[in-house]
Amino acid sequence: MFLRLRFLRFAQPSRSAQLTAALLLALQPAATLRGQDAATPVFRVNTRIVVLDVVVTDKKGNAVTGLKQSDFSVYEDKQPQTILTFEPPSAHVMPPSPDGHAIVNSSADLPKIGNAPITLLVLDELNTQFTDMSYARRSLEKYLLAQPEVLNQPTALLVANNTKFVLLQDYTQDRASILKALRAHMPQYPYKAATNGGAAAVERIAQTMSSVIQIAEATRGTPGRKNVIWVGVNAPGVQLTAADPVTIKEMNDLTRRVTQTLLEDRVTLNYIDPTINQVSTLAVTSSDDNDSLQFYDNDPFSVDVDFNQFAPATGGKIFSSRNDINNEIATSIDAGNSYYTLSYSPTNKVEDAAKFRGIHIKLSDPDLTATTREGYYPEAANANNGVNDTSLPTAQRQKLLELDLSQAATSTLAYNGLTFTAQKGTDPAAWQVSVPGRNLSWQQLPNGDLQAEVTAMSVAYDGKNKILAHVIREMQSTLKADDATPATVLFPVPVELPGGTKRIRFIIRDAVSGHMGTADVKP
Repeated sequence: MFLRLRFLRFAQPSRSAQLTAALLLALQPAATLRGQDAATPVFRVNTRIVVLDVVVTDKKGNAVTGLKQSDFSVYEDKQPQTILTFEPPSAHVMPPSPDGHAIVNSSADLPKIGNAPITLLVLDELNTQFTDMSYARRSLEKYLLAQPEVLNQPTALLVANNTKFVLLQDYTQDRASILKALRAHMPQYPYKAATNGGAAAVERIAQTMSSVIQIAEATRGTPGRKNVIWVGVNAPGVQLTAADPVTIKEMNDLTRRVTQTLLEDRVTLNYIDPTINQVSTLAVTSSDDNDSLQFYDNDPFSVDVDFNQFAPATGGKIFSSRNDINNEIATSIDAGNSYYTLSYSPTNKVEDAAKFRGIHIKLSDPDLTATTREGYYPEAANANNGVNDTSLPTAQRQKLLELDLSQAATSTLAYNGLTFTAQKGTDPAAWQVSVPGRNLSWQQLPNGDLQAEVTAMSVAYDGKNKILAHVIREMQSTLKADDATPATVLFPVPVELPGGTKRIRFIIRDAVSGHMGTADVKP
C-alpha cells in the first residue's frame, strides 16, 4: 500500500457571504463553464435505492405504530414499487440508560444510540424580524421547560444569523444545557431581512439553503432520522415564472441538490413561522389523497422556490401563523420519534434530472394517514453532491467540491460522515490522520489494484475562531489486488501553524462517496 499526494487549488474560506457566492457560482448554468471529463459516475441507475421514513397517524393525529409491511403500498409516479426492506418504529427507539442519566452529552456520543432519531432546533435570525424572533425564543424556552430533565431525543440547538450558522449547544439529552445556551445567546439584529429583492434576497435564500446542507452533510454518519425544527420567517422566494433563464437554471440546480441531499441523508424539515396572523398548518398528504394520485405530476419547485417548501418535500410540515409555537415544536418532535422506514428500487431506471418523481404511500386502512416526502429528482451521482456527476462540467464540479470543504472548514458542527483520528507525527509539518479502511471507498484500477482517494484539509484558527492558514491536498492510498483491506489507513496531512494558533480543524472527504468527517484538536 502506498500514498500519493497532489495539490488542489482552494479559495480561502471565510464568512457566509463568500460561502453564498461559492454556492451560486457552483450552480452556474453549464453553458457558462468549459471543460468536461469522463470520470465514472459512482451511483448507477440500476442500483438506486430510495429510503423513506414514514409517519402514520390516525384521525386524531395520534401516531400508529403497530402496522406491518403488508399494510403499506408504495407508488412512484403512479407505478407500484416493491418494498425491499421494512423497519417498524420499534427499530428506532433510544436504547435504555443503565443509570437513568443521559446517554448523549455531545456529538461524540451519537454512535451509542443506533438507529434512533436526533433533533436539531434552529432559530432563524437571518430572515426573522426582531420582535418575532423574541417570541420564538420565549416559545422554545416554554417548550423545553415542559420536557423532562433528560430529553427523549438527543437535541442540538443552532442559530442562523446574518453572518454564519452557529452551533449553540452540541447534541445532548440534558434539558438544562440547552436552556442555558438559549438564555445566554444574544441574537443579532437581522439587518439583511430589511431587503427582500434583488441580489440580497438571492443571497439570503442561498445562505439559508447552505445551512440546511451543512446539517445534512454533518450528520451523514448518524443512521437514524434527523428531525430539523426550523423556527423563523420564510426566506425570500424566487418566482421562476418571472425569472430570466440563468436564474431559473441556478435555482433549479440548487433546489434539486438540496432536495436530494436531504433525501439521502434522511433529513426531515419542519418549518414553523412565528408570526401571528391566522392559523394554518400544511401537511404532506391526508387520507383523502389515497384514491387520487394527481399530485404526482406536480413538481413542488416548478413555479417558484420558497424555503418552506422543503418541509413537505422532505416529509415534514409547515406551521404558519400559530400562537402556540411550543406545541408546534412538540408536535414536530413527537412525529419524528415514531416512524417506519422502508426502501425500494424504482422500476423506472431512466435518469432525468429535470423530472420530479412523486412518491405516494397507500395504507390498507383508509382511516390512517401516511406522511413521507413528496418525491425526489433522480440526479446521477448526486450522493456526492454533484462532484462525480459527469453531466456537469469539470469547473462546476470543482466549485461544488470547494463549497463542501469550505462549509466543513468554517462550520461549528462536527461532521461524522467519515470517522478518523488525528495526532502529531514525527514530522512537525504534517499530522497523522488515521481512517478506518472499511470506511473508505476502494475503486478497482485497470491493473486490478484498489485505490481510495480523499481530499484532506487542515485549517488553523486563532482564539477568536479566525482562520490563520489552511492547507489542502488530494491523497490516495493504493492496495495490491490480493491485499486485504487494512484496518486503518494513515494519511500524512500537512499543517501550517502561524503564531497564535489555538485550534486545528482537520477535514477528510472521501472522493467517491462524498462523505466527510472533521476533527478539532489543539496544536
